[in-house]
Amino acid sequence: MKDALVLLAGFFLAIVMSEILLRGTKLQTGLSKVLLAHAIWFGLVWFYMMRTDGFGLITLLIFWSGAFLTWFGMRSHVESSILLRMLYLLRQKPISASHLLQEYESHYSEGARLEELFRGGLLEKKAGETVVTAKGRFIASIASHLK
Repeated sequence: MKDALVLLAGFFLAIVMSEILLRGTKLQTGLSKVLLAHAIWFGLVWFYMMRTDGFGLITLLIFWSGAFLTWFGMRSHVESSILLRMLYLLRQKPISASHLLQEYESHYSEGARLEELFRGGLLEKKAGETVVTAKGRFIASIASHLK
């Protein structure tokens, strides 16, 4: 029971550290920071388990990878959900549909989404044109397998 609590606490702390490291950036943009946070906490949990004869490495890997993919999928979906963003904009008071669309565009415009892709190193400017970087192609290839 104690080992399971340590495992869950370690995973929870990896999520908290991920959120701190992201500091408002998108999950896909800060993926390397998130992976670093999870690697650190996985290593700490594994070190604890080795010293206490707790769960083995394979058990930890199965749990952590499944929990990480579940968290990543849910977090990514919530982050990119247009409907949830619109509900967030409606949280204080009702507004007309046209005003809601204006508010949404002012916060989440095409320019803002492009800027996030540039900031994340997924797009870059070359000779006045916007091109996909190697990192962007890699992520797009992974995403194409998730359909």
